[in-house]
Amino acid sequence: MENFNLYFEIFAAVMGITYVTLEVLQKRSMWVMLFITSICYGIVYYITGLYAMMALQFYYIYMAISTFIVWGRNSRAEEKANQSNTGIEIRKLNPRVALTSIGVSAVAFVALGFIFGLTDNPRPWIDSAAAVLSMLATYWLSKKYIEQWYVWIVCNAISIWLYISQGMWPTMILFVAYTIMSITGIFLWRKKGVVISD
Repeated sequence: MENFNLYFEIFAAVMGITYVTLEVLQKRSMWVMLFITSICYGIVYYITGLYAMMALQFYYIYMAISTFIVWGRNSRAEEKANQSNTGIEIRKLNPRVALTSIGVSAVAFVALGFIFGLTDNPRPWIDSAAAVLSMLATYWLSKKYIEQWYVWIVCNAISIWLYISQGMWPTMILFVAYTIMSITGIFLWRKKGVVISD
């Protein structure tokens, strides 16, 4: 059973690397890969007792389905409006959205940390921090805010420590790759980014 868990975690990590590669390139198919990755990692996190990260996968599944649909509608409309646009679309993060989403994230962090502290979760506060930062970054990604990459870098650093402490080596390697891809994403989006209005 241990070998199966390891191989399944490796498979989930490969799906995750595929997802983040598509994310950097801002391909709509990334949401399909997020859906698959989320199902796989929901199982991995359940097995390891990281319940905040497990619960996060349900949020990812919802975001994958809803954003895949929204991006499909938007891309068809924008294609008609601007056939010559070959850049990566980005939006400016306004202070109201930033403060509101960070405030909600802070409340969610405290609530999840407390709740999962009552379970057999081995690292409830670190688990909750990684989960909440992931939710924030995914929300900002769905809106195409470039600032999402900075949140991912912080989240990935916390996650790397979490997975090292749990001996989850394939997932730790995945999050090292995520960190590299997040840095790549910042440069690529800055270089090719075309600011669009809300």
